[in-house]
Amino acid sequence: MILTDTSIWIEFLRQNPVYVPVLQELLKKRGIITIEPIFSELLFGARNDKERKIILSYWNLLPKLTFTTCGLLSAADYANRNNFNNLDISIIDAVIIKAVVENNCKIWTLDERIRKGIGREYLYK
Repeated sequence: MILTDTSIWIEFLRQNPVYVPVLQELLKKRGIITIEPIFSELLFGARNDKERKIILSYWNLLPKLTFTTCGLLSAADYANRNNFNNLDISIIDAVIIKAVVENNCKIWTLDERIRKGIGREYLYK
């Protein structure tokens, strides 16, 4: 399974032709998984009701990693133990990285901080 980060979803929702066909194919094959912080970021940035409805429709359809298993406190401890402060990795990114590692899935992201904080074996593409 592939956890698609906020950065990829933004490109997809903007209809960027580099990302749309790949993500559509992964969605069709049910190869995408998500976590609440990613869709929280997307929903926070929604500019109108149409965008909110689109974001929530994807949220409702996708399989999810349980956020509580990698909640904020445990993510902060994980980030501290892995020196994420020196890599400028936010607590939300720490939650996402921890979720990927603990669930042994891949992440598809454009975020260089996440890419620096996670092993190459966890990166998609």
